[in-house]
Amino acid sequence: MKQKIKTILQTLMAVMVILFVSGIWYVVSAEKNEALHAKQELEIQEVVETLEAITTHTLPNFERANNQTFINSTIACVDYIYNTTSDIYPVNLELLVAQAALESAWGNSRFALEGRNLFGIRTYDLREPHMLPSNNPKKWGVKVYMHECDSVQHYINILNNGTKFEEYRKLKHGQDINDPFKLVMTLDAYASDKDYFGKVKRIIKMLREDYTLKSE
Repeated sequence: MKQKIKTILQTLMAVMVILFVSGIWYVVSAEKNEALHAKQELEIQEVVETLEAITTHTLPNFERANNQTFINSTIACVDYIYNTTSDIYPVNLELLVAQAALESAWGNSRFALEGRNLFGIRTYDLREPHMLPSNNPKKWGVKVYMHECDSVQHYINILNNGTKFEEYRKLKHGQDINDPFKLVMTLDAYASDKDYFGKVKRIIKMLREDYTLKSE
């Protein structure tokens, strides 16, 4: 009899433990489901906002009739990218426009006209659409884009994520320095000649003295 009672008590204890653990699991599971649901709602909202931004903002026409129209078109690309892309760090506008002007001859280089590449961005994957410079040993090519704004976005992504531009990010984001004359000095990987920094700085001065940089 005692053994039966003991067995019954052990069974009851086991059932109680199972119910207790199940209750905890249900609460934890419910909390997890609630957190997952909230996360999914946030992700859906971000997608909706991105789609709304894309439908609201249209890809700008890129014009290069003169230096000012080139500047306006480049800035229009920047505005379009910032308005239709989430989680992107803005770059210094004067630096971006100055490098675009230098690298593309104000939008009139062969790579800018035929490949819509404003920054001379290279690709080492020759399966990608590319153009070859006349003196190229076919080890790399200059990327070809569908639109000039695509090259602007790639440039922004390179500065924000490229392994060769950590010094730029330390200065821009780490120290909150937005002076283009200081930021350009971190772009060694972009320097194609000894006077590269000087050329970019001179264009920045031109932009300030002779042209209008107006963003939305």
